[in-house]
Amino acid sequence: MPKLKNLPSQSQMEADIIQVLKDEGGKATRSKIIETLANKWQLTSEEKEYRTPGGYVYYEHRIDGVAHKLRSEGKISIPERGVWQLREAEPAVEPAPTTAPNRHEELKRKMAEIGKKLGYYTSTEERLVYQHDVLWKRGAYKRDPSHVIEICAGGLLPKDFDALNWANQNVDARGILVAVDDADYRKAIRRFESQPDIVVVKAETVDRLHELVTTDVEFLKLIFGEKY
Repeated sequence: MPKLKNLPSQSQMEADIIQVLKDEGGKATRSKIIETLANKWQLTSEEKEYRTPGGYVYYEHRIDGVAHKLRSEGKISIPERGVWQLREAEPAVEPAPTTAPNRHEELKRKMAEIGKKLGYYTSTEERLVYQHDVLWKRGAYKRDPSHVIEICAGGLLPKDFDALNWANQNVDARGILVAVDDADYRKAIRRFESQPDIVVVKAETVDRLHELVTTDVEFLKLIFGEKY
């Protein structure tokens, strides 16, 4: 691995992403931001070409990870695929009388509830090396999970891919990737087609499974291949 001497700290990356968005009027494409930051940081050819074990360009992967953190903190949003936007730059709108729950949070909650019904101890947003959306464990005091679940509802597939792959290879956890977008679903199917321990499902499938939780838990256990 190259020294990546020109890659700044995470806090500086956060500040630089915010500044680029401000310079671009509060909104810019992901590719524009990545290009601007690479120039700003004066990355070498070696730094630009270095890839993660999952095959993704390392510095772009780091930028995506920092953007994911900024998004979770409510500092930026992704109004459309491949576009990042400052929260303060969004136009004010009147709240609807009834608002639909955030899809990412809704699916995270449902996967945690499904796990509990199947007899697992579940947690959300727990960090091993990566911060995972949902973990299922076989006991309350188990450190390592038996299942790792990532919810992809915002187009940051590289982070989800690497998180699932790491958990599968390092703690022998089965992976479940829940994809909201059909294009993300197809990409994930291709990525994990040779890894049977990582399952890709559509968000609609989770919705149907969640409905079954209260009616036929034994059927769900059969689906997940559990033996009790």
